[in-house]
Amino acid sequence: MESPEGIPYVVRTKFNNGIKCRVQPVTGVTPSPAGVISWGAENATFFYQPEPFLSGRDIYYIDTREFNPLVCMFLASCLQTVVHKYPYNFGLFPDLLKEEKIKLPVIAGGTPDWIYMGEYMRMRMESAKTDLVNMQSAL
Repeated sequence: MESPEGIPYVVRTKFNNGIKCRVQPVTGVTPSPAGVISWGAENATFFYQPEPFLSGRDIYYIDTREFNPLVCMFLASCLQTVVHKYPYNFGLFPDLLKEEKIKLPVIAGGTPDWIYMGEYMRMRMESAKTDLVNMQSAL
């Protein structure tokens, strides 16, 4: 049942962080955890989910709870680079995603540079907020 105070209901859409609406929790159904990257098999759009959520059919997630939200958003954008290979009629299911390779910034020794990823996204978010304020003030 839809409820503005409920938890996100994530479906296979490319819009609104994948969220169709908010719903009341369902007895006996454990929500997916907060802090993960979700995607729908058919549209293969990756989103960071900061809250626990319920989902529709063929919604999957990557457990990224060990990373901060900014790193997760960076990873989601990197994952988005593989979706062109998976049109709607050829879904990106978890076994296929496991075979994909994405490029990440690294430090010496080839370890992913998590600090850079978080800092880069922080700067991008600040820049976007500034742009939004400037656009709103121009109205």
